[in-house]
Amino acid sequence: MTTTQNGGSVDQLYLNAEQLSEDFSLFPRKEPANVVKGLLTEHEINVQVERLKAMEVDEYIAVTVAPTEESTRPGAKAVIDSLDVPVSNEQSVGPFFSCELTLEFSTGTRKIGVIAQERSHGTGVWGPEHHELAAQRASSFAIRNLPILTLMDTPGADPYEAANANNQAHSISRLIAELCNVDVPTLGIIIGQGYSGGAIPLAASNLLLCLKTGVFNTIHPRSLANLVRRYNLSWQECAKFVGVSSFELYQQGNIDGIVDFDPGETSNIHHFLNVIVTGIESIESGARQFVAEHPEILDHYHRNITRYLNPSEYLSAVNASSTLKLRTSPTEYPNVFGVAYRYLRYLGLRKRIKATTTTQYGRLAQVDIPEGELAQRVHRERRSAFLSWLQDPDLILYEDQLNKAWKDFQNKRLRQADEQGAIKNFIFGEPKKNFERAKKDLSLELGLHLFNRWKGSAEANLLALVEHLEHHESHGFLLATSDIRDVKALLHAMSTSEEAMVAALKAKFSFEGRKLFDAAFIEQKNTDYLKSALAGELNLMLEGESLYDPALLSETALSLQTQALIQQAPNASSAIPLNRCLLEDVLWSQIKRRQERDAAPSEQDLTILNLLLDADIEPGFVSECKNLIVFSASYNALLNDLVSIAREAQDSRTLTEATIAQLLTKAVDQVATLPLFKGDGAAAIQAEFASWTERLGQYSEASQFLKSVEEWMRGIHKDKSDTLFVVISHIFERILPAYHESKRSGKPFSGRLEPVRIGRRKDFWNRLTIAYRDLLFHELLTQEKRAKKTTFEHLVARFIDGFEETNGHLMSANPVSFPTFRPSIESALKANVRPHGLVTGIGSFKGEAAHHRAGFVISNVAFQAGSIDNSDCVRVCKLLVDCATQRLPVICFISSGGMQTKEGAAALFTMAVINDRITRFVRDNDLPIVMFGYGDCTGGAQASFVTHPLVQTYYFSGASMPFAGQTVVERNLPFTCLLSNYLSLTPGAMQGLVKHPFSDELDSNLRKVDPALPVPVETVTQVVDRIMAGRLGSEAPLAQQPPTSEFAPRPVQKVLIHARGCTAVKLVRKALEAELQVVLVQSDPDMDSVPADMVRAAGAAGTVVPIGGNTSDESYLNALSILNIAEAQQVDALHPGIGFLSETPNFAALVRQKGINFIGPKVMSMETMGNKSNAISTTMSINVPVVPGSHGIIDSSEKALEVAERVGYPILLKAVHGGGGKGIVKVARPEQLHQQFHQVTAEAKSAFGNGDIYIEKCVTALRHIEAQILRDRFGHTRVIGLRDCSVQRNNQKLLEESGSTLLSEQLRAEVLACAAKIADAVDYIGAGTVEFIYDVPSDAIYFMEMNTRLQVEHPVTEAVTGIDIVKQQFLIASGESVEHLTASETGYGLEVRVNAERCVIDGDGEVTFMPTPGRITKYRLPARDDVDLISMVDEGKTVSPFYDSLIIQIIIHGENRIDAIDRMRSYLETVVIEGVSTNISLVKRILSDETFREGNYDTTYLPKFLNRIDVQALIDEIDEASGSRGDVVDLDSLRIEGSQELRVLSPSTGVFYRTPSPSEPEYVNVGSEVEVDEVLCVLEAMKMFAPFRLTSCAGASGALYPVGQRYRINRINVSNGQQVNEGDLLFVIEPLVSETMASP
Repeated sequence: MTTTQNGGSVDQLYLNAEQLSEDFSLFPRKEPANVVKGLLTEHEINVQVERLKAMEVDEYIAVTVAPTEESTRPGAKAVIDSLDVPVSNEQSVGPFFSCELTLEFSTGTRKIGVIAQERSHGTGVWGPEHHELAAQRASSFAIRNLPILTLMDTPGADPYEAANANNQAHSISRLIAELCNVDVPTLGIIIGQGYSGGAIPLAASNLLLCLKTGVFNTIHPRSLANLVRRYNLSWQECAKFVGVSSFELYQQGNIDGIVDFDPGETSNIHHFLNVIVTGIESIESGARQFVAEHPEILDHYHRNITRYLNPSEYLSAVNASSTLKLRTSPTEYPNVFGVAYRYLRYLGLRKRIKATTTTQYGRLAQVDIPEGELAQRVHRERRSAFLSWLQDPDLILYEDQLNKAWKDFQNKRLRQADEQGAIKNFIFGEPKKNFERAKKDLSLELGLHLFNRWKGSAEANLLALVEHLEHHESHGFLLATSDIRDVKALLHAMSTSEEAMVAALKAKFSFEGRKLFDAAFIEQKNTDYLKSALAGELNLMLEGESLYDPALLSETALSLQTQALIQQAPNASSAIPLNRCLLEDVLWSQIKRRQERDAAPSEQDLTILNLLLDADIEPGFVSECKNLIVFSASYNALLNDLVSIAREAQDSRTLTEATIAQLLTKAVDQVATLPLFKGDGAAAIQAEFASWTERLGQYSEASQFLKSVEEWMRGIHKDKSDTLFVVISHIFERILPAYHESKRSGKPFSGRLEPVRIGRRKDFWNRLTIAYRDLLFHELLTQEKRAKKTTFEHLVARFIDGFEETNGHLMSANPVSFPTFRPSIESALKANVRPHGLVTGIGSFKGEAAHHRAGFVISNVAFQAGSIDNSDCVRVCKLLVDCATQRLPVICFISSGGMQTKEGAAALFTMAVINDRITRFVRDNDLPIVMFGYGDCTGGAQASFVTHPLVQTYYFSGASMPFAGQTVVERNLPFTCLLSNYLSLTPGAMQGLVKHPFSDELDSNLRKVDPALPVPVETVTQVVDRIMAGRLGSEAPLAQQPPTSEFAPRPVQKVLIHARGCTAVKLVRKALEAELQVVLVQSDPDMDSVPADMVRAAGAAGTVVPIGGNTSDESYLNALSILNIAEAQQVDALHPGIGFLSETPNFAALVRQKGINFIGPKVMSMETMGNKSNAISTTMSINVPVVPGSHGIIDSSEKALEVAERVGYPILLKAVHGGGGKGIVKVARPEQLHQQFHQVTAEAKSAFGNGDIYIEKCVTALRHIEAQILRDRFGHTRVIGLRDCSVQRNNQKLLEESGSTLLSEQLRAEVLACAAKIADAVDYIGAGTVEFIYDVPSDAIYFMEMNTRLQVEHPVTEAVTGIDIVKQQFLIASGESVEHLTASETGYGLEVRVNAERCVIDGDGEVTFMPTPGRITKYRLPARDDVDLISMVDEGKTVSPFYDSLIIQIIIHGENRIDAIDRMRSYLETVVIEGVSTNISLVKRILSDETFREGNYDTTYLPKFLNRIDVQALIDEIDEASGSRGDVVDLDSLRIEGSQELRVLSPSTGVFYRTPSPSEPEYVNVGSEVEVDEVLCVLEAMKMFAPFRLTSCAGASGALYPVGQRYRINRINVSNGQQVNEGDLLFVIEPLVSETMASP
């Protein structure tokens, strides 16, 4: 049976809904406050509405929007707690909160369910997971017949990348459907912010109320302002126009009442409680009355029962695939009152929808649009900020770079007239030229400093500064904060003064400025703040029009200077001097006379402004300003033409000279019109800028300057990917200087778009590729939209015969009279364009085999981008009734910008009303709705009905389908989370993807941008035909079929090495020896590393590619970026190195899917042996002995206790996915087990993403034994050696040997045999290591784990076998065999790991080792025939704080063990490493220790050894060996010249953090007062965090900062997450004088 052939009469209740809604009221003939206790009366509301109308915009914002955004405002949970009623069944997940309340109703005690947005987490923003939780919770409450209370407090639903990619719109639509459909009373209360799709699901209730200071609107006013920016409206004006306050919302009919309560009001909490109880009771009373008065509801209920008992095939199929489920149990099935709640809810929502008709609409000849204050507001804010800077310019003393440049300039200026001989001129330069160079350097420093200081206002402020310098005489009359004497006395006097002139001055203050006259505010604020604020307000007046008004000044005695200026006023070029004198006369001598200003500043008080007024500096600085303005214009030109960069990057990874020339021309043409450039020709501007860019390229701090620009530019252009700013920085740092140099010198120009410094950006190369693709996608799809192929007319002509439009006369009533909406309507009517977003009608769909009569809903993109208004809602509701009557399916073609935001809050209810009608249309009438999204399908349309869980949703190829589009989202949204093609692979996103009916070439063009993009196979017609035939299944889109992810050998010619440090050194060395081309990826700190130097030295055979980031997470763990580089560099193989991704099966699979040879084992082998539980099961199945234990995952502490009792204590709890000594905890006694079990589970989940653990018996005395495997694809297995790694600390190895002193020959043979059996069992390919435990007391071996990669200690085996393991890896990956290999050991091998670390005694008296990153100042590692060196350091190289501390592997080959030990000991005596501490002194002691030399020890050897030696002597020896001089540091050396301030320097290299974690407050801020033992920051080095206190700083005589002294933090010189070196300035502090010390 087809979907349109289901017989039966039409549901009368469905048909009556439209008529009933027009006259519906929950409280007929009664004021809500008379029915629901705790509400404000209408009179009280009307008084407040009139008050709001009379307010100016800023005052309106202060009393409406601002209170809801205060961070201290209590959230939903706090409000619920304040009710003081029993709370149960709580569920809290981030911003989602739900619970049950037990309340006293008039009929007795009852429970209700609560669903709330909790602002204390993420400001109450819900993601898809929270909407899904809410839907599940609502359904659960309804099944249990609990009334539902929803509390709204959100700035909107999450509109960002992850949310969009995970069906955010669908989750909102589902929640709306669920809350519209529940069969219990629902009461919604807006308790704070109620914006956008985040609020409407919870607002779809029987009764909607709002707290007094709650706000509610379709969209946050800030986002609304983005949509009407061309009208010059500020967001504050937008808020007032739509009316967001509770009082206006009630008057508009958008809420049912206002609760006489606000969060935090303890005295009114009873009103809130009364509203909940009586509100629910009133809903129930209304339902009872409705059932009594409307017998047709019983017929409706009977029809529901019939459908429940005998569901149609179609409804069953829809229910099976939908997230909105029918009740399955008769016990859960709703009664007739539940149906009434649902129906009355719809009537209440529907009543809020208002529409008019084109005949009723009054046309205007001319529509006045308010002028708008956005530009004026922005100008005032920028000007105010600039004037504030003029009041208090930056001190030179605090800016190190500026201070150095200034002192150098002063020195060179003093010496410019010196006469010196030719030799001195040759050595030191000519004094005059030196002075000119110093002047240019200082100007550059000043310009770059101010550019980054002012950020987005830089261009405007630089122009203002130049103008200030040109008119310094008049501008010198502007107020400085020091010109105000007693600011509090002045403000008090002004606040009470009735003098006419003072009153006129106060009237000119801004809204914020008028707060200065509030007595409480004056006392609350300190004098510095008040002076700054007052000077700012007065300076804006000073530079405005003349303040002179004889009438206002009739009783004021004017000074002689003022009188003289009044006489000169008609001819004066500026009113500032006169205005200043008038203020001095009027404001009771509280403003200093200008001539009273302090004398010239001291060197300590010198400011940037003082320097700029220097006659030698000013001209050069003005030229600098010009170049910086051209720089700014060039930067913006690049941002505006990123698509050109993307196209060239994709084609050739270069930027052509033609593109650069074009961009520079645009920038120069733009600035040439500015007054500052008057008289400068374009050629001159460009030539000067060319010279400047070359100077910038040579400037040592250019990279840091551009990085700073990147950061704040990203804040301005939030819609752009951050990766693109890295590219722009690279263009300015490398490409532009090279371009200009090539033009000047004729050198060849390459224009390579390969950034060298990427910064702390995760997954950079992958995200850059996505960003380039996005730019090309955007260009392509914009061209498609401009072609206007998918208009309403085209869709009708293509798909519909006999289309008859319905209700075309309806249009928006413009409910809030938003000023820009009416002109849009007028313009549409004049152009004969329908003034609404949707067109509805009935016709016949042109199927391939037959026509299908149906109702149609089609977007009218010609009006407001298809935005859906109230009239569209009415139109759709009426169409659905018509289609239900005629038994017609509905087919929709939707492209919409969302709800019509200019209708205010009313537009939000359109989402709920259409959503509900669709639910009832499908459920009650058993008819299908087919939805096709195309173009931009976003916002409320997407989140209410396009993604409705009961409709069949399809999207055109190339459609953009986010919850919120880029226009209103201030963050980059990549097409991977927007484009229908990508999202077609996301479960639940759609029923399917269809071919674009008007663009045959679109799919092929899209695939030119991304060849892997999924494309559709079905057409619109095929989908409709299939659904009309009753078949809901769809064809999956075509995705690119990846190559096999399993081992596929091929010759290795060009290899990407994914490694760092010593591993990278070894792999690069071996690859180059094999004459392979090498691509080495390195993080930012590793770009100057030894392996990077080795690759660069290889010339054409080597390429170093930066992957950005500092930490592993930011760099080497970014799998997709690594793959992107591999593809771009066209490598045929990838060596994963050691650690990082080397044992990640998914990474190996992805590499092979790209057709690249992964030098490693099969994915299956990695998965089997990488999971400890699977590995143990595998080894047990082949009779390899394992440590007694659980031999499987333990899921509870109770089960763990059982296993532990069986195995015997002590036991080890081990994370399944742990490794490298992490995720292992020893449990000695049963009482420790429960707590340790849960701790390890939580830590494993955090560290490894998986909390699974298993149990092993703890072997108390063991040796760590491992066997080296090589195995080829033909099944030939070679176990080529055995190693002993028992000298370790915290499970980290320190020495490795090629044999074991305690292992018998029999057990040695068993180890080798077991290793071979394991390799064969998992069909291993490549190099691998099987690790065993040798249980010394039991004289038994147990399998421990298998490392499916190269091991750090592999050179030990190479030393005694002569087999090159890395070379064999390359050969095996190329498909060659190891059959010919025979392993025979000669002599003895010993390896030492040299770590950059120092020995310390911790607070508990325990010996520990701390990493010591830093710069190597002296380095000597002599070459010797018996020594193999793998060193990642060299003299002048820096040991990074971001990775492990291993810096050198030293491998010795001797005749026997003792010979090898002695050779190693003698070699270490010749090693010199200074600049960082190392463990060499410790190793030398171990090599001399008799216990070690005898070989009778276990893995506890090293801790025991440390307990029996002179640790302090070891510490001293390590410090001495590091070259530490103990330079004398005292307080005088740290004192800032001419002040009491002190520098606080970093004691070591590390990463500076101001907070203990991202979610916690800073340790200190500027102005904080601290004791010497308080934590100021944390320094991280090599994954270890050290709290930094002033007591951490030691001088020659001990403590540097005296105990008991308090200090104030005057400056924090380092930003959070920034790397610091030893000796870098961290803080500037000042000692506080105690009252005792201060008293005479």
